[in-house]
Amino acid sequence: MTDIKLLIFDLDGTIIDSEEANYKAYKNALAEVDVELSKDFFIKNCFNGQHYKDFLPLLMPNASDEEIEKVHDRKQEIYISNMKNISVNPIIKDIIIEFKNKKKLALATTAGAIAVQNVLRTIQLENAFDLILTGNDVKNKKPNPEVFIKCLEHFNIEPYQTVIFEDSDIGLEAANKTGAWIIKVEKWSNSIIN
Repeated sequence: MTDIKLLIFDLDGTIIDSEEANYKAYKNALAEVDVELSKDFFIKNCFNGQHYKDFLPLLMPNASDEEIEKVHDRKQEIYISNMKNISVNPIIKDIIIEFKNKKKLALATTAGAIAVQNVLRTIQLENAFDLILTGNDVKNKKPNPEVFIKCLEHFNIEPYQTVIFEDSDIGLEAANKTGAWIIKVEKWSNSIIN
């Protein structure tokens, strides 16, 4: 990897498996406004790289933008208490630790900034990255490559000098548009953190 200067990591599904924590947080937040969220709907429409502004209106078709934001904000609050339900990919974590101070490391996720900070603190990677971009930092969510392009521009590093670690179809589509090298991360078995 001598020519590689930048490693970019997605968060959900790549560094961590937060499917259960996210599901429980959305389910509870939606229950507070009398909306039921099934696990099947969540897996199909809400989790694999999809943005809440795309799927919450499907569940709340008559809701205002303000009501959608309130549910999302409440989900963020509940998510913090569900940290025990996330698991970390030990291989990806080892790669991050191994290349810290050897390559530039960036986190590029559509997750909200508060959730990202809490997750990184929980999995003890809060100081691992040279750049962290969240859904709060971009106008266009994946599959638009904006979050990855911003990483490249921030470091002034070419795509051929970059490896992106991604898991979801939407994230992989965004990564492919950059011209960078891509490593697809498959779902793994749980190693729940305490």
